[in-house]
Amino acid sequence: MIKPSSKCTKLISVDFLKTHCTSISKTKQAHALLLRTHLLHNPLFSSKLISFLALSHSGDLNYARKLFTQMQNPDPFICNTMIRGYARSQNPYEAVSLYYFMVERGVPVDNYTYPFVLAACARLGAVKLGRRFHCEVLKNGFGSDLFVINALIQFYHNCGSFGCACDVFDESTVRDVVTWNIMINAHLNKGLSEKAFDLLDEMTKLDNLRPDEVTMVSLVPACAQLGNLERGKFLHSYSKELGLDENLRVNNAILDMYCKCDDIESAQEVFNRIREKDVLSWTSMLSGLAKSGYFQEALALFQKMQLNKIELDEITLVGVLSACAQTGALDQGKYIHLLIDKFEINCDLVLETALVDMYAKCGSIDLALQVFRRMRVRNVFTWNALIGGLAMHGHGEDAISLFDQMEHDKLMPDDVTFIALLCACSHAGLVDEGLAMFQAMKNKFQIEPRMEHYGCVVDLLCRARKVDDALAFIENMPIKANSVLWATLLGACRSGGHFDLAEKIGRRVIELEPDSCGRYVMLSNLYAGVSQWDHALKLRKQMKNKGIEKTPGCSWIELNGMIHQFVAGDRSHLQTEQIYAMIEEMTRRVNLDGGHVPGTANVLFDIEEEEKEHSLFLHSEKLAIALGLISTPSGSPIRIVKNLRVCNDCHSFLKVTSKVYNREIVARDRSRFHHFKEGSCSCMDFW
Repeated sequence: MIKPSSKCTKLISVDFLKTHCTSISKTKQAHALLLRTHLLHNPLFSSKLISFLALSHSGDLNYARKLFTQMQNPDPFICNTMIRGYARSQNPYEAVSLYYFMVERGVPVDNYTYPFVLAACARLGAVKLGRRFHCEVLKNGFGSDLFVINALIQFYHNCGSFGCACDVFDESTVRDVVTWNIMINAHLNKGLSEKAFDLLDEMTKLDNLRPDEVTMVSLVPACAQLGNLERGKFLHSYSKELGLDENLRVNNAILDMYCKCDDIESAQEVFNRIREKDVLSWTSMLSGLAKSGYFQEALALFQKMQLNKIELDEITLVGVLSACAQTGALDQGKYIHLLIDKFEINCDLVLETALVDMYAKCGSIDLALQVFRRMRVRNVFTWNALIGGLAMHGHGEDAISLFDQMEHDKLMPDDVTFIALLCACSHAGLVDEGLAMFQAMKNKFQIEPRMEHYGCVVDLLCRARKVDDALAFIENMPIKANSVLWATLLGACRSGGHFDLAEKIGRRVIELEPDSCGRYVMLSNLYAGVSQWDHALKLRKQMKNKGIEKTPGCSWIELNGMIHQFVAGDRSHLQTEQIYAMIEEMTRRVNLDGGHVPGTANVLFDIEEEEKEHSLFLHSEKLAIALGLISTPSGSPIRIVKNLRVCNDCHSFLKVTSKVYNREIVARDRSRFHHFKEGSCSCMDFW
């Protein structure tokens, strides 16, 4: 063998190789240079080539193996590097083979060898093999080595041997923050959250160790899962004490925790303090806003993301589409669909399902069907989104046909599927079909009905004016009916003129839900409808004495990609003067038509005294429609969304409005869509 000269060794330094080997082509150049200078068999130099090839994401493990096999006397560092590379590869068993190669060649194993071999065993799920190495660890005197101990605990945890992990931890005489972090994660994954928090206390008290970034990133999400906001705030405060308040991973975990615990104010404060936000920061904040009902704020934040050129991903867009769906922002939803296609964003099953849901809830059921039909893969959530959309539009028979297709495709429905189906039957007046679905759910699909399913059946019977059948159904239910079911029956009794039964049910509903404004309003409206003003006023006073306020009606309209929100009597809009002028014109033209008679029976007890005169005149949906009429071209459709059920007066008013202005008005209320056109509504006055 030709020995390298000292001159060659000086020309090629270890630092040069370390910085030079950054790609396969450069590593090949270094390889050629070592061959020419006869330095390839020098472990000091060859180890730099092998480190890059075996461990770098842009390396080549096969190339590293070829170099390794050419080495006559590989040292422990090079062997460990190869074992580590294979432990992380698609063929972790080769790491075990290399370990035995080390033993056969007499290469000393050290405290780095076993952690890499144990990592390979964990990847293989080879618990018995890992236990054999555990024995070798003890035999070779590494039982008190901290690096090896941590690897053993991690191995048992990864293989699901929670008890063995705890035994190694309890028997160990050496621990650092990594040891405690592994055990905290093990307990969290086991569902033992309280014990995980106990370990945090023990770590600080017994071993006098400070938690680090990993500790916080593990424990903070556990607070979100438990819904324990108080503990989450404690960890937030603790992270500041530890100097982790500038750590992006910790801040993202805290931000996500606040969002999931519905503390949007605290989440916003954390978000605003993060200096270098990443896509996770933006996505967590956006999803939190959408989840907590701050839909306009979520859409505004999405616009800021684009201005800041934040790279969009499928998770972000699912949150934005959810906000679009809730506010009826069809133009925004279409724009996001264009972004998905333009930037070739990974349109996975979840994102495609979100598109179906958005189009359905924004009133464009045809586009929802288009997306649905183009999907190569669908799951039960996709089918539920479309069946639910058809239900909201009153297409009961189409929803049933889609369910039949779902069965044909051998996809098992779930409990949500039947809620959508029963709602579809209810809105379309398909009583027999709905009852048959309810029976099939129990008998054919073995799905145990929940309160929501019973509520759908009660609603189905009540909408069909089958009050006696609905009452009998409630009384024969195997579970006790809640206030929602009784309130549904109350509404049917009131509509059908069953005053005595309605009064009795109204009293029961208030007993079940004494702090609900809607229950008092329903009963007061019942009394107002038969001119029993004393009783109605008494209920109104009870509400005031208890501090119960009526949930305000709220409507949204999207214009040129911007959402405009209105409440009853709203005067905050920049175009208030024009809106109110249009309201006066609408009222005059509707009155001239003669097809609408204002329904004022319930006015006295639904609103405050000073609002009585213009109460019906200024309902939020009328304000939104007025803005739509002055802001869109003649003949174009107007789309609005309302948070409550549309009242009888507005429903009648909007029918005539669609006729006198020759506009299609699409209104989504709490329970369904109403397509007003040429003086009639798609619901056929059945809602």
